[in-house]
Amino acid sequence: MSVWPKSRSRTASCHDLAGDTRDSFCYYAVRYWLTDLTRDDPTSSLVRERIYAALKRAQIPLAIPAKTVFVSPDDMEHRDRKRTRELESRTAALAAIDLFANLSADEQRILASSARLAPFSPYEVITRQGAAAHWLYVLLKGRAVVRVATNEGEDRQVAVLEAPSFFGEMALMTGQPREATVIAECDVECLRVDRKDLESIIKSRPEIASEISVVLAKRRVELLAVREGLDADAKRARLSTEHTRILHAIRDFFALE
Repeated sequence: MSVWPKSRSRTASCHDLAGDTRDSFCYYAVRYWLTDLTRDDPTSSLVRERIYAALKRAQIPLAIPAKTVFVSPDDMEHRDRKRTRELESRTAALAAIDLFANLSADEQRILASSARLAPFSPYEVITRQGAAAHWLYVLLKGRAVVRVATNEGEDRQVAVLEAPSFFGEMALMTGQPREATVIAECDVECLRVDRKDLESIIKSRPEIASEISVVLAKRRVELLAVREGLDADAKRARLSTEHTRILHAIRDFFALE
C-alpha cells in the first residue's frame, strides 16, 4: 500500500464544507491505491491510524461538530441602514472609474442600486472571448489578467487589471462578442452592471454615448497598441478612428437618434 498524492505539493484534498448543516469543520479526502483488494479494510484502518498520528504530531486536534447562532436585531430601520451603506459603497465604486465618471450622481445611484456583487476565486474565468455580453464588470478588489487568442491559435496575455477598474464594456456597449478572456488572478470581487440598466440611462440622456465612446476608444487603442505594436503617432491616429467607429456602434446598438 502507498499513499497516492493528488499533486506533488499535497496528499489530501478538501472534500466537503459544512456538510450535514455542520459548519465547524471540513472533510478532507486522502487517496491511495491497493495492489491486493482483499486488504481493503485493514489498509483503510492503517491509513486512518497514520493520519491520526500525524495530526497529533502537528498538535492539530480533531474537530468537534458545533453550531453557533448569532442573534441580532433585524428591524426595518436596521435593514434600511444596511442597504444605505451598501448603496453608498457601490455608488462610490462606480464614480471612481472613468467609464461612469461623467454620469450624474442620480444616474450613478441608479446603476449602483441594480448592480450585483460577483465574487470569483483564483484562476476562475470571469469572461470568455467570443461569448455574448449581458453585463460589464467593475473590479472592486483583486487582480485579473486579460488574455487574447489570435487567429494563429496563440493565447497571449495583453493586460493585468488592478482594482479599481472595469472590463467587458466594449461588448456590452456595441453588441459585439467579447474580445478577450478575463481570468481572476487571485480572489476577486466585482460589481456586475446589467445592460438593460445602462440602456435606460443612455436612452434618457443620449449625449452620454459620446462621453462613453471617448473612454472606450482610449481603452481600445491601448489594447491594440499591445497587440499590434503601435507607436505614439499610430495610437493618436487610431484614437480618432476608433472614437468615431465606437460611437456609431453604440448609437446603432441602442437605436439612438
